[in-house]
Amino acid sequence: MEGAAYIWGGNAEMAIGELESVLSTYDRKSRVVRAEGRLVYVEASEEALRKLNARAAFTRYSGKIVGEISNRGLGEISLSLKDVDLSAFKVVDETGMGLERRIGEVVVKGYGGKVNLERPVTLIVAGKSKDKVVLIAADAPPEKGFWERKKKRVYFEISALAPQLARFMVNLAMVKEGSLFLDPFAGSMSIPAEAASLGAYAVGGEIDAVSAAGGFENMKNAFATGWDVLVADATHAPFRDGVFNSIATDPPFGRLKKAFGDNGSYVDFLSAFMHEASRLLAPFGGLAFLLPQGVDQGSLPWKEAGLKPLRFIPMRAHKSFTRYAVRAIKTG
Repeated sequence: MEGAAYIWGGNAEMAIGELESVLSTYDRKSRVVRAEGRLVYVEASEEALRKLNARAAFTRYSGKIVGEISNRGLGEISLSLKDVDLSAFKVVDETGMGLERRIGEVVVKGYGGKVNLERPVTLIVAGKSKDKVVLIAADAPPEKGFWERKKKRVYFEISALAPQLARFMVNLAMVKEGSLFLDPFAGSMSIPAEAASLGAYAVGGEIDAVSAAGGFENMKNAFATGWDVLVADATHAPFRDGVFNSIATDPPFGRLKKAFGDNGSYVDFLSAFMHEASRLLAPFGGLAFLLPQGVDQGSLPWKEAGLKPLRFIPMRAHKSFTRYAVRAIKTG
């Protein structure tokens, strides 16, 4: 199925990397065709597009392409809305050209659609492409709860990932409903919270007992079941081989690494983590973690640990510091 997604935020590489990961979680044959402006064209199953629409952090309005307006929105509206639920629809115009009324009239008169601005079931989204306006039919997405979960935190750490970025990391790790997930450097549990929100059983490990206790309170305040928190060393985790389907984490660096001692280089520390992550992952399990700038990606033990890197996505933390989101899988 030909579909598209609208990039939400300023980092297109993050959006496309996340999009690829979520789509492949549900449809291994899916692929990104091209990106034009804020629109990313894909070929994917309907289920994969629905899942992307519901869970992505940096794209929105994901769905099948149902029409276009040629000549940058000035031409005739071409639509094909077979099998699209129009019992309660809303037009969303991301072009800034005031197309809501024109598109809405075509849907109402041509397809018997019923406008519902308050509780739409379906969104007809207009987005700019290179030389035309593309129309996408997307489910009205559920509230993803990023910021609500942040408000519910009773324990805070300055190093904690923002909820939107934590969701991004979980998506890179290809978390699925009913799967078993681990964050071995969990801190205040930002990443496990997003895994639990997607229906995985989320385990957070943290070597610092104070952080683990605070993270436990955060999880208890947000979820009744479906999670666990324990005090554990990420490089010597108390779990059997191959038990986890996915791992996503933010390893400590700089002064935060002191919790693990000062022996050895940072590459040695990451290497120990990668070998342990590979041990814990089931075959073809997903791994996502953050790297600070300055680490030679080629010096990491990918092959030796039985891991295959798929993407290194740059994320500018501020003007003089860039981090990289790594997406990888355990090889069979």
